[in-house]
Amino acid sequence: MVTLEQFLPLVLGRLPGCPEMILENAVRDACIQFCQETRLFTSAVDVDVVANEATVELYPDTDTHWEVLTVRRDQQLLTPTNRDDYAADGYGQASGTPTHYYLEGDRTLVLGPVPDADETLSATVSVRPKDTATRVQDALYSDFRTAIAAGARAWVRRNYGDWVNPQFEAEDLAIFRDAIARQQLRRARGGGTAVLRVHLQSF
Repeated sequence: MVTLEQFLPLVLGRLPGCPEMILENAVRDACIQFCQETRLFTSAVDVDVVANEATVELYPDTDTHWEVLTVRRDQQLLTPTNRDDYAADGYGQASGTPTHYYLEGDRTLVLGPVPDADETLSATVSVRPKDTATRVQDALYSDFRTAIAAGARAWVRRNYGDWVNPQFEAEDLAIFRDAIARQQLRRARGGGTAVLRVHLQSF
């Protein structure tokens, strides 16, 4: 893990006089957005299901869940849904083998129908830094520090009048967006996994 402070020399050059706290907030925001849009970091999760419990709470080691990409029973994919359709289709009242799921908040996986037996499913989730993170994954610095710094500078120029400069903001935003687009393309060809812990939640 690297600190947000390590990015600051790359950010500060075009933002003279900007307070360090603002710069760190900008770096964090850029890291979060980059991870959200690129799915740069994914984690393989064993989901231990307990009979008569519709929810499983996911706990990453350091980061926050952003999106559940897949949930599987062996080789069979479960179908993603949303809270409204889950309720409308009666999954919360039905009991059986789960065929659908949705993510409640950033960490609670809701299964439907409500499981009628214990089993272990597998899931792949994307993760991003927490809103209060002071450290981020090494790759954000080693592989993407120029893009993250550009995104951070654009964030400052967008949110703080003392450093408004539409031309510089547009230039930095173009660097940031281009890196996101290139990583999205690369992401379609593969990605890594990391370990997550899984805790059960009951009502």
